[in-house]
Amino acid sequence: MREAVRKRLGYDPFFPNSDKTIIARVVRDSSKLRGEVELIDEHGAQVGKREFSAAQNECDQLVRAMALSISIAIDPKSAETYGNGPELDAPPEPPENQPDLPNDSQSGQASAAAVTRPTTATAPPAKAPAKIASWLWSAGLGATLQFNSMPEVALGATAFGALRTGAWSLAVEGELDAPVTTQEQGAELRSSGGALKLVPCGHWKLLRACQVSALRWLATTSSASELGGTAPSLALGARLGLELPLSPTFGVMGAGDLLLTALPVRLASEGHTLWEMPLFSGGVTIAAVAHF
Repeated sequence: MREAVRKRLGYDPFFPNSDKTIIARVVRDSSKLRGEVELIDEHGAQVGKREFSAAQNECDQLVRAMALSISIAIDPKSAETYGNGPELDAPPEPPENQPDLPNDSQSGQASAAAVTRPTTATAPPAKAPAKIASWLWSAGLGATLQFNSMPEVALGATAFGALRTGAWSLAVEGELDAPVTTQEQGAELRSSGGALKLVPCGHWKLLRACQVSALRWLATTSSASELGGTAPSLALGARLGLELPLSPTFGVMGAGDLLLTALPVRLASEGHTLWEMPLFSGGVTIAAVAHF
């Protein structure tokens, strides 16, 4: 941003000891980019603020608009403001009825960067083009704790990828559960398993509500017969989750599942049932998430 303003003005207007500060922030707000601008005077009071928004794939346009606007706010009389730097194709349209940022035409100095609306010295801003769906890719890695899907509570690991547009997302998850050993009717069972899950979700702020379809498999060996096998199961249910953003790119997610077993697994030896998957199962997950 500083380099873009310097190119437009023909000099670097930012100095640590300037009496005015221009602050620019760009954050991801749901499926959009939101820019906030503040002008702080020498007394530390806010004397102007403006906001912009753009689709996530319009980051370059938002940055160009910010650079042009900062240059005009700092030095509106400079001919270099309008002669240098890339032109805007369609700068994001600022909201109405917000106070204009005062111009610092005397000193031509500021200590940070900001966004303002281009003045009439430039071509009037065109309306932003119609928004197209913005796609956000996510990937994550975490730990799980599973209940009733195996003969004993099991720890596991999960990895997933998700695609989101607006308030909706679709994730594919893979889970691998650590082996557990239990005693069932005098027989020792050693079981391990995993799952492949399809998880469509709806998002509201930090919360998410999802439908879960889980195809599980369970592998077990028994000391009673010294035989073993692998069997699939199918479970359907719901998930509630919460994601806490640590930065615009990374976050931490926690979620809980409640599943109804549509296709259960039964472990038997010599005609006797040793263990049968309960009707309801569930689990909790905590994971680190990266957005692209």
